[in-house]
Amino acid sequence: MTVFRPAVLSASLGRAWVHDFDKTAAKCGFEGIEIFYEDLEYVAKKLHDVDQPAPEHLLAAASHIHDVLEDLKITIIGLQPFLFYEGLLDRDRHARLIEKIKLWFKLAKTLGTNTIQVPANFLPADQLTGCMDVIVADLVELAGLGHKEDPPIRFAYESLCWSTHIDTWEKSWEVATRVDRPNFGLCLDTFNIAGRVWGDPASPSGKTPNADADLKARWKDWCKLSTWRRYFTSRLLTPSGWNGLL
Repeated sequence: MTVFRPAVLSASLGRAWVHDFDKTAAKCGFEGIEIFYEDLEYVAKKLHDVDQPAPEHLLAAASHIHDVLEDLKITIIGLQPFLFYEGLLDRDRHARLIEKIKLWFKLAKTLGTNTIQVPANFLPADQLTGCMDVIVADLVELAGLGHKEDPPIRFAYESLCWSTHIDTWEKSWEVATRVDRPNFGLCLDTFNIAGRVWGDPASPSGKTPNADADLKARWKDWCKLSTWRRYFTSRLLTPSGWNGLL
């Protein structure tokens, strides 16, 4: 059964050097948290007094963060963001990211989570292909690597309202259905959905011409996904703040 419990992205608590998990996340009543990679880097630098943390420093930082949050009874939902991955024209850069994800698998397991969030690529258009076949193939490759892990690593793919090509949840849905792997699903974020459909900072009203009607229609379709077996996580903006799906 789907259970909604209050959760937060660590970056929403402030930059890594500003927040303390015990003084912010726990005292605000959050039960879950997404760990932003910046937190790992910052804690690694602080624990080991280095400017450029090595993999072993990052893994030690992940272990430290896991222990702190376990004591606070806060569940680590996932690790994010695995940036600028799919659709790269520079295939050497793609190969380097394939090597990088192997460290992320270790970091995720050390944190005690099985989910890595992948935001839809937002590099400049001249560095990317918009070819859906390439985008899907890259993500199939990623899902395949994650599936070989024990336990398997899941990927939550998120369309950002500023992503270069996959900038709506409908496009991310098309990607996910074409990837069609059990460990590849979606992260649905109301901010990013509304940021593309409802909001228009260039408009005097701050909204698109049919903002309310268009957003209502999108919500109706979006709610149908709640029973989809690869709908992994969501960020819902409510009057009381952000709520995450664990």
